[in-house]
Order: sequence, then C-alpha cells, then structure tokens
Amino acid sequence: MTIKEASKITGISIDNLRYYERIGLIPEVPRNASGIRDYDEVSLSWIDFVMRFKRGGMSLEAIREYVHLAIQGEQTKPARKEILLDAKENMEAKLKEIQESLDVINYKLDTYDQKCGPITMEMVDAWKKSKEKE
Repeated sequence: MTIKEASKITGISIDNLRYYERIGLIPEVPRNASGIRDYDEVSLSWIDFVMRFKRGGMSLEAIREYVHLAIQGEQTKPARKEILLDAKENMEAKLKEIQESLDVINYKLDTYDQKCGPITMEMVDAWKKSKEKE
C-alpha cells in the first residue's frame, strides 16, 4: 500500500511516517520496483507497536534503540528487557502523578459546595484586592 494509504490507516502524517523510518523509529519499509515505499501488514504492525510505546511516554531514543536491538535478534533480549523495565518505571511514575492529580480533583468535586467553592472565591477576592492596590 502507498504511504498515503498507510497514513490514512495509522492516523500518522506522511511526513511523520517518512521521518520515523529515516531516524530508525520504525524498520525500513519495503520498496516496490520503482523504489516507492510499499507498506505491508508487517510495516503497519511495527508502526502500531512503536506508537503504543510513544503514546505511553517512551522517548523516541529508547524506542529507536529497542527497534534496533530487536532487529539484531534474540541475543539482544536482555537489553530490550532493560529498556522495557525503564519504560515501565517511568510510566508507573507518570501514572502515580496522574492518580494524585485525579484524587485532588475528585476531592474538590466531592467537597466543592462546602469547602472548595468558598475557598476558591476567597482566593479570587484576595487576588482582585491585590490588583486594586497596583
């Protein structure tokens, strides 16, 4: 399939698909006899695989290293596992931060009428008074 079709299927721009291949984020895409990219199911699988890592917050460098190691074969399994463990640790830390923020928002929603609403208005009033002094 053409790069345009692959772009439509994956939701990734044509420029980004070319860029991802150029920097080694995805393995080299097969070419037809004219040298034009000819995306196949394997190519789409790699794109999906890589985008899952990217959406999870994994750095492009770590993804590129993982793909590079995977292509080298089974002997790189320990190094790839280490990359995954690092990514998992980073994602868990981000998830914890998000959960803490969500807990605050849920608390504020649960207590909004009794506490948060009035406190917010006090803060707004104090801010307005400070602006009047300027």
